[in-house]
Amino acid sequence: MKYFSRPPRESAESAYLAESCGRHYEPFGMLSLGDTTVLGTDGVVLERICGEMLAIHPESAAWAFLNEEESRWFQQANGKSFAWLRHHLSPDDPDGALDFTAQLYRRGLLTLDGQAAVDRRMFAEGPNYDEGNLIELLITEKCNLACPYCLAGASSSMPAMDRNIARKTVDLAFAMQESDTLAFEFAGGEPFLKYELMKETVEYIRSHPMRGHRRLFISTQTNATLLTEERVRWLKDEDIRVGISLDGGAQRQNMSRPQVNGKESFSKMARGIDLLHRFGVPFGGLVVLNRSNVDDPAALAATMLDFGIYGFRLNPVAYLGDARKNWERVGLGQDEIIGFIKRLMDHIVAQRLPLLEDNVRSMCDFLTSKQRRTRCMRTHCGAGDTFQAIAANGDIYPCGRATQSPGLKLGNIFDSGLQSLSQPSRHHEIMQQIRERRPADLEGCSTCSYRQLCQSGCSAQAWERYGTVRHRTPECAFYKTLYPYLMHWLSSDAMAFDHLNACNYFNNEGQRFSRDFAVAQDEVVTT
Repeated sequence: MKYFSRPPRESAESAYLAESCGRHYEPFGMLSLGDTTVLGTDGVVLERICGEMLAIHPESAAWAFLNEEESRWFQQANGKSFAWLRHHLSPDDPDGALDFTAQLYRRGLLTLDGQAAVDRRMFAEGPNYDEGNLIELLITEKCNLACPYCLAGASSSMPAMDRNIARKTVDLAFAMQESDTLAFEFAGGEPFLKYELMKETVEYIRSHPMRGHRRLFISTQTNATLLTEERVRWLKDEDIRVGISLDGGAQRQNMSRPQVNGKESFSKMARGIDLLHRFGVPFGGLVVLNRSNVDDPAALAATMLDFGIYGFRLNPVAYLGDARKNWERVGLGQDEIIGFIKRLMDHIVAQRLPLLEDNVRSMCDFLTSKQRRTRCMRTHCGAGDTFQAIAANGDIYPCGRATQSPGLKLGNIFDSGLQSLSQPSRHHEIMQQIRERRPADLEGCSTCSYRQLCQSGCSAQAWERYGTVRHRTPECAFYKTLYPYLMHWLSSDAMAFDHLNACNYFNNEGQRFSRDFAVAQDEVVTT
């Protein structure tokens, strides 16, 4: 049997899930089994991955790899007694059968007298995680760059927020009482085109009379080309989290992210990044993977390290915003995206690079946790309820990916009777469909073994591509390929697992488990 896990996370989740979510989760503890204890394997699927057998329960996302002999006995175990398994699996090692049974039970792959250690409805009602409220302010939809895939459709002719819109948005955000945490993100367009308004709005947020004891987080996503010493000092003094949008080295950056006048942007971006380093402002990177930079993952890795960026997220170009009209120029197939990710991760491990790619980190999290912390990689994303994006004119959308989809507009902050940002979504037909969206109800997802790992993905992208949220994500092949790839690779390759663990893909608390509980008689066992 082989798998990887995070025992400290499992221990913390065991108590949290029971108390906060009403979900039974018992990943640890001794078992006392009698000969008459009945074994159950209902719901577990066996799939051959890279020549090995993966046992997975699609609803609880429980999984482990079994060797040929283990999988043979597992397939016959349903309804049998523990005495039967002990006699056949390891007649010369009674403790081996007990340990094998305990591992399967704790992993959620075996029931004992009908009892499961992992709730089979673990993900039925939500992400099992209180993430607070996120409010994205498109403080301007103007931009000094002309990215051909811009999610917001930004350009120099687009609108920008004024003081009244920004303050009204903040007031309505604080009027939400659903959470003790509020996170504000300034985005665009390029938010530093409205630096003075951003400064004023941050001050308003920090001193808001309705703040109370709520925790506040403030962040911004910028292309870094307009950063100055004054602005970087302000970011540091205000403890604002920073994300830098970049697409690679000079050639790729200038092709993918030129200035609106057609000139290069790389030198301006590099100067902004240097300022962040000089003043000690931590930041991460956001890379849009598109036609201009998909050819060389090693070059992208080198660029990240050259800039002192050790954590970044690859966002494959989505069929949203300006990318719709430029798809032939920027668009990628799922096979190209998957190939890039695999080559990048192989390169990171082979060269022992200290790089954290956040999509893979999120997938590792989903494989070792019963919580779903990354909004856009799950069907219970909170769109409209715990996440709102406010356009520069005050229009309310359920998330940042929806602002170029008129059918997903929820209203405007100045609508009569509006009392909070979460109010417009409560009776909105499409938002109700998103709340009710379940992998088991969608064609192609209901029979997929990985349905509770990807949870059918992004509703906004499904809406944009297919005209309905009742459809699996266009990135289906991405998840359906990479999840089993990561399971097998990191279960089998100790060096790869140890390196990624050291680079915080598992918060440096990951462990691999590998033990053969049963070996075919014609196999040679070495120690």
